[in-house]
Amino acid sequence: MCLGIPMQVVEVDGAFAWCEGRGRRERLNILWLGETSPGDWVYAVLGQAREKLTEQRVAEINLALDGLAAALQGETNLDAYFPDLTPPR
Repeated sequence: MCLGIPMQVVEVDGAFAWCEGRGRRERLNILWLGETSPGDWVYAVLGQAREKLTEQRVAEINLALDGLAAALQGETNLDAYFPDLTPPR
């Protein structure tokens, strides 16, 4: 299974774009996306930009990735990281 991350387009160069997100900078293939501009958010998987993301979706994905990192560090109370999966109290 591959895990993607949200990245923001910084510079477009033809079929590729330099993108930054979660402390990384990568050159992604953006052919699947059509018109792409600096400032757009994309979902990056294995060197490919798979889809454009809204800022709300970026926040949701980043929160879930933070939850995964917290779990790997031994944290056990993860409800705050996954509000869409946590039943209301």
